[in-house]
Parts: sequence; C-alpha cells; structure tokens
Amino acid sequence: MLSKKKSRLAGAVMLAAAVVFLAYAITHPTASFPWSNGVTYFLYAVYLIIMVFLLIAPFKR
Repeated sequence: MLSKKKSRLAGAVMLAAAVVFLAYAITHPTASFPWSNGVTYFLYAVYLIIMVFLLIAPFKR
C-alpha cells in the first residue's frame, strides 16, 4: 500500500513540475536548450512515459 502512495506522489510531483515548466516556457519563448530539437523531444517523451506509468501503475493489480 505504501508503494502505491509513493508512486502516485512521484507522478503528481512530476505532473506539477511539467506544468511549471510549461508555464515558464510559454512566458520565455526565447529560451532554448543547447542541443537539437530531436534530443529535446526524446527527453520530453521519456518524461511523459515515466510520469504516466507512475500515475497509472497503482491502479493495476
């Protein structure tokens, strides 16, 4: 039971961090990363997959 709460908490923290990052990115359109967009999109995809897994995993048996 405790690991389910930890998983949900980790997923919620990741979701909150993503929202904060999105708000920052929208208000600072000239900011960028020092690598190509392909690397950025890959990192976004990995982050999204991990976050969704942590939010959904506690509901599976």
